[in-house]
Order: sequence, then structure tokens, then C-alpha cells
Amino acid sequence: MGFFASQKGFSQIIVGPDTVCIKNELFLSTTDTSASTYYWGFCSAYLNNIPTGSSIAAGTGMDSPSSICMVTDSGKYFVFVVNTNSPRNLLRYDFGTSLSNAPIVNVIGDYGGVIPVNCKGFEIVKEGGNWHGFLVGGATAVNSQMVRLDFGTSLSNTPAIFDLGNLAGLLLNPQDLFVFKEAGSWYAFTNSGFTGNLLRIDIGPVITNPAPPLTNLGNPGTLAFPTGMWPVFDGTNWSIFVVNRLTQTISRLDFGNSLLNPFVEVNLGNFAGLLNGPRDIVIIKDCGNYYGYVTNESTNSIILLTFAGNIAAAPVASDLTNFAGFNAPRFLTRMLRDKDNVYCFTANNLDNTLSRMTYNSCTNASIASSTLQTPLPVEYDVPGLYNVYLATDEGLPTMKVDCKQVRVLPQPFIQINNDTLICQQDTILLVANGPGLYSILWDPVYNAIAPYDTTSILIYPREDYRYNVHMEYYNDKKTCAFDTSVLIRVSRVKADAGPDRFVADGASTVLGGPLMSYGQEYSYVWTPDTYLNSAFIANPTSTPLDVQFYYLKVTNDSSGCESKDTVIVRTECTDINLPNVFNPVSDIASNRNFGLINYNIVKLEYFRIYNRWGQMIFETTDPAKKWDGTQNNIQLPPDNYVWIVDGTCNNGKRIRKQGTVLLAR
Repeated sequence: MGFFASQKGFSQIIVGPDTVCIKNELFLSTTDTSASTYYWGFCSAYLNNIPTGSSIAAGTGMDSPSSICMVTDSGKYFVFVVNTNSPRNLLRYDFGTSLSNAPIVNVIGDYGGVIPVNCKGFEIVKEGGNWHGFLVGGATAVNSQMVRLDFGTSLSNTPAIFDLGNLAGLLLNPQDLFVFKEAGSWYAFTNSGFTGNLLRIDIGPVITNPAPPLTNLGNPGTLAFPTGMWPVFDGTNWSIFVVNRLTQTISRLDFGNSLLNPFVEVNLGNFAGLLNGPRDIVIIKDCGNYYGYVTNESTNSIILLTFAGNIAAAPVASDLTNFAGFNAPRFLTRMLRDKDNVYCFTANNLDNTLSRMTYNSCTNASIASSTLQTPLPVEYDVPGLYNVYLATDEGLPTMKVDCKQVRVLPQPFIQINNDTLICQQDTILLVANGPGLYSILWDPVYNAIAPYDTTSILIYPREDYRYNVHMEYYNDKKTCAFDTSVLIRVSRVKADAGPDRFVADGASTVLGGPLMSYGQEYSYVWTPDTYLNSAFIANPTSTPLDVQFYYLKVTNDSSGCESKDTVIVRTECTDINLPNVFNPVSDIASNRNFGLINYNIVKLEYFRIYNRWGQMIFETTDPAKKWDGTQNNIQLPPDNYVWIVDGTCNNGKRIRKQGTVLLAR
């Protein structure tokens, strides 16, 4: 277990509101305007949440570990562990620049057996630029002892070890250790597992004192095999929380304004029986609240104690269960905030693993962090409580730390159109409303009917368009803004029947114009189907006998939207209409004969066909009669043949005309 010599509280250097609406900008600044560095975390770990855990597997040198301590030095993180089995090695786990890394283990050594038997308490402090570690352990008065590790200026160094002995023979199965400095002198607290006595070691103004005296402060009342302990300074008074392993309770020792004062014990009990083989306790203050963590060695779990804002209040206990591979967890490191995440470690005595408890930062802020003195505004996309963390002059003696809890209000129920599909030429009413709404603005206002600052607008877009709406409303007496949008998709269907037209008597025309909507999603209906080869295709062929009016309807089958158009086809007898080739043995019946295609010849003077020698081979006065390519029932050879026609149309026009036709076989 590790403590720092002094515990720095949070100084109030963050300026800004403590409440903001969801997806609204939060503006923050700081009163510390002369710092050399700034680090803002906008979604820092919130200890009111549930922690996550991971396990660092066996095989990294641990052998029945118990003592553990975590320290940061020059931006690097280290966890030290002491094995209880012989040869009682000291291990150092190097995590580099982040406690989330996989560590590199370094076996420092056993120092020839100088490391205490059954080592428990472990503390590392810094004095005058040098690091010093203290270990206590032992099972009896004979082998109980305290040693000091001198690392020099870096925790990466291999420390020298100094045996301070049993300190006047008063150490008896010492458990935990807390080293602190007060009024220019160094002190340490430890406890006796067998007697329950609290012991104070008066190291003095020089931390390397080789023979510090020890004072037995006795057992204040109900301390029963005390193991882990943790100090808390609330800004005015000191308290030390102690785990009573025998009675499975937690005691609080109240010292007042100085740890050198006499103290009073308050036993907090067992918290409805949640403590089961408790071993150690660690407490952290985060954003004004205190959180305690107790290892349950018997049930391999962590018990959370929530003190709210008053460390003297009775905490609320809850079982976090085994979330990090605990297996006989003993002592805990301190809780350490690595920028936006909070970490704590324990060594598992039975399976030689290291468990890492983590409170991770969230991902709900538009900006995760900033190094600017005045950061850009940040937005949160999920309602709830968030921690804003600020560290200035990080790593320097002038370092300041502050955190601010920000409550993000939820968006009230907002009534607004869903994304909508409409037919082209249609009009739709867009509506937006909600409780506390006092201002609304639609933008843009493409094809909309004014006014634009009301809860609803009437629109008639001609193409797909997104309409934005800005709403301002009151939420819990706070002015909030909400921006959203509605996508109006327009199903554009175009029926183009083509231009009105004249068609020669007997000729055909293809209906439909270039603006027609084509595709598998469209269906077509032409009405009436008179003279059409099909009434259900986009471009049918019309062979009219008279003036014909057509009505076209095109439907988008997926949206149901329709478009309509009309066309008039007029026919007039102004010429003789005959094909220029025919084949009596064609697969197409209409191509096997040669004759007038006209439908409006009312009188035919003659229709004659001649071969190349001027012999007439066919003659008729019936406009409907056609030549089949024979003469006297004899098939004529393929050749070009001359035809002449003299007839009168139904409009009284007389037409005389001649030409050639190719007989093909």
C-alpha cells in the first residue's frame, strides 16, 4: 500500500456553469491564467459509475505477493510488489507513460534476506529530490522489522536497503504503513495485528534517520487485528480508516487538525454483512465526493463505500463483486488519476497475478481533451453527470488540480415530422413543438409559405430537400437550444405523352416524349387502347384510322405517386402509302402480300403491277385487295416490279402515283 506525504486538495480554478443542455455548448475557463501548461479532460472518469477491471497474468515474478505500492515519477508509472515466499523478492512493474499499458517486470532482488518476513506495509515518498521507500513486516517480535529503500533521484534506479530493525522491540506483526510530514518532521503510522495497537514512528526532520524512536499509542477501543489503513484530510481535520480483520468492521480514527493529536475511534460496523475477510482500504476524493474501496480476501471482491461530500458521514456500502480476476486480494495501491482515467492495483496472493481496477473516461463529449488555457466549447450527446478535469503546471511544484461536475439535461420530448416522402407537386405541413418552447426558426425556407418563425410551415418542394429547425426552450429553468432537421424526399414522376401530331393514312407513330420517367419502378397505362399495339408500355405504337385522343398515366409503384399527360393523334389521307418490299414466304403474315396500307381510300380507279418487260401481272379496283407475288397461280421470281395507283380519298382528294416494289423470297 502506498501514500503520499501530503495530500493535495482540489483548488477551485475552473470557471463555468454546472448545468448544460444536451448538445448545447458548454463554455469553460480558468482563473489560473499564468500556468505554463494546461490539461482539460471533458469526459473524465466519474467514480459514481461502476469500475472495470483486468488481470495481469501470473508468470511475471510474483510468489505469494502481499505488499504493493504505486508511484508516478517524471511522467512514468511504477508499481512495486514484495513477495512473501522466500527469497522475498522486490519487483518493479514499469508501465511507461500510461497505467493502461502492459507492464515490463524488473526483479530488483531479495537483498540477502533483509526484506522483512511476511512483509505488508509499503510506502514510497519523495524528499529533497530523492525517493525513499519504507517496508514493515514480521510475524513475531523476533522477526518484525522496518527497512528503508533509498532510490536516489529516480525510481528507475535499483535502491539501496537499510535495516532499521524492530524499533525498540515494539513492532509486533506490523501490518500497514503511512508516512507523512508535519511541521518539518517526518512520521509514520503502523499497526500491530496481534495487539491492535497503533504505533507512531518519529523519524524526525531527516528522513534517513537510522534509528527513529517509536511511540505506542495503544488500542483506542475496538481495533481487532487491524490490517489496512488509509488517511484522509478533509481540509480541516485528519482521519485514519482502519480495517478490523478479526471483527470484519471498519473503524475511523479522528485526530482533529493534526495527526500528532490524541484520537478517538468510531467503529462503522460491517455494512450489512458485506465485509468478509476484509484486508485493506483506500479512499479517494473526486469532485467533492469521497469513495472508499475495501478488499474482501475471503470472497475475492471489492466493497465500495460512498461517503458523498462528508467523510464523517456513515458511508453507503455496495459489493462490486469480482470484476478483475481477484484471487485472495490483499493490499491496495492508492487510487491514481492518470489524466482522464483512474487506476488502482492489488496483488492476488493465491494465483500470483496483478489486478487492475479502472474508471475509464467516457466518449460522450464532442472534444475529449484540450491543452488550451481557454478550451473550445464542448457538447455532450447523452444526458447525465460528467466530470470536467483541469490540471495546470502538471508535474511542477506549482501544479494545481480542479474538477467540476457538470449535469447534462436531457432533451424534452420534441414533436417533429419524421423524414417524409411526398409526390412532386404535393404540399406538406411541417410541425415542430415541445414543452417550454418559446422560439423557433425554420431555415432554409425553400418553397415554403411564410411565416417561418412558427411551430409549423407549409412547404411544396420540387426536389429532395432538408429543412432545418432551431428551437429554444426552457428545461429545468435553463435556456436550451435544439437543432434538428427533416428530410423531405420528393418522388418525381413525369408522364410525357409526346406532342400532338399528324400521321399519314395507314402510317404508324410511336407515342411518348423525352421527359418520360423510365425504369422498373414505373408502370404505364394508355387510355383508350384503340389502335395501340400495347396500352401498358412507355412507348406504344399507334396506327390510327381517324383522329384519336390518348390519356397517359405513369405511376411510381414504390411511392404510389402519379403523373398524367395527353396527346392527340390526327390522321389524313394525303398520299398513297405502300411498302417498298415484301416476301410471300415471310414469317410475318403482314409482310407476305403487297398492297395499299391506306385505310381512307374510298374509290380505287385501278391498282396495277407490271414486270420489267411492261407486262401487267396484277390489277384490282378493290382498295383492300393485295398481290401475293403470283400470276395465274404461278410464283414469280424475285425482282423489282412497277406499280401504278389511281384512287380517291375520303376527303375527296384524287391521288395518282407510281413506284417500284421488290419481291423477295
